[in-house]
Amino acid sequence: MKNARLIVKIVFVVSMLVSALPAWAGIADDVAPSVVFLTQDLPPGTNAKNGSGFLIRKDDKPFLITASHVARDIGTSFKIIMPGREGQAVTSRFKGVKWHISPTADVAMFLIKTNSRDEYKALLNRCLPADLLTARPLPPSREFPLIVMGYPLCLGTRGFVSPLSLETRAATGFITMERFDNKKLATFILLQSPSTSGLSGGPVFDTGKSYYEGRELTVRNGVSLVGLISGVIYDKTGGKFSMVVPSTEIGRLLDASAGSNQNLLGAGIL
Repeated sequence: MKNARLIVKIVFVVSMLVSALPAWAGIADDVAPSVVFLTQDLPPGTNAKNGSGFLIRKDDKPFLITASHVARDIGTSFKIIMPGREGQAVTSRFKGVKWHISPTADVAMFLIKTNSRDEYKALLNRCLPADLLTARPLPPSREFPLIVMGYPLCLGTRGFVSPLSLETRAATGFITMERFDNKKLATFILLQSPSTSGLSGGPVFDTGKSYYEGRELTVRNGVSLVGLISGVIYDKTGGKFSMVVPSTEIGRLLDASAGSNQNLLGAGIL
C-alpha cells in the first residue's frame, strides 16, 4: 500500500512538471522572428554602427522598436536583418526614417510601411502583439527567469541568422539612475547579467517559466515583455549589470506614435 501511494505521488509530481513545460518550451524560438539586427547600410569593410531591436504590432500596424541611442547611431538610412525560413537572412532597407524618440527614456520607434499586401501580412506575422507590454505587472520578481534576446557583437547576423538568447533574472525593482548616453535621470530595471556591444535595443522577456521555491513548484503561463536593453553598468573589472528600460516606457511611446500623424512617422521598405 505504501508503494502504491509512493507511485501515485511520483506520477503526480511528474505530471505537474510535464504540464508546466509548454509555458517555457519553444517560447524563445517563437519570439525570435520578431528580433531584428539594425545596421548602417555601408559598403563591406566599413565600420558600421549597429544594434538590436524588435517588431511590435498595434492596431494592425507594424512598428520597429529599439533604444534611442541606437537610432541616433544608425541614423535615418539603414537596413535590418531578420531570421527567415531555415535560418536564412531576410533583409529590409529603409531610407529617410523619422524616428519617434521618447523625451525621457532610451526608446525610439517608427511605423513601417509597404505597398505589398503579402509583405505587409508577413511583417505583421513577425510582430509581437502590443498587449505583451502590459501582460504582467512590473517590475518582475527576482525569482522569475527572464530571457534577453539580440545580436551582441554582430553574432548571428551572417550566413544563418539567429538572435542570441540569455537567461537571467532581475537584480532590482524599479531604480532611478543616470542614462549613460545623456546623463539624464530615468527609470530602469537592472539584470544580474551584464550586456555587451550590439545588444542595446534587444527585448527582455518574462517567458512564464515555472520555477521551484523550496520544494514547491510555482506554475506560470504565458509570455510578457519586460523592456529593452539600454546599457551596462561596469567597473575596472568588467560588466556587472544590464540596464533595462521598462515596457511601460515603450508602451507610452507606442501609444503616442499610434495616435499621432502616421504619415510623419512611417518609413517604407525599399
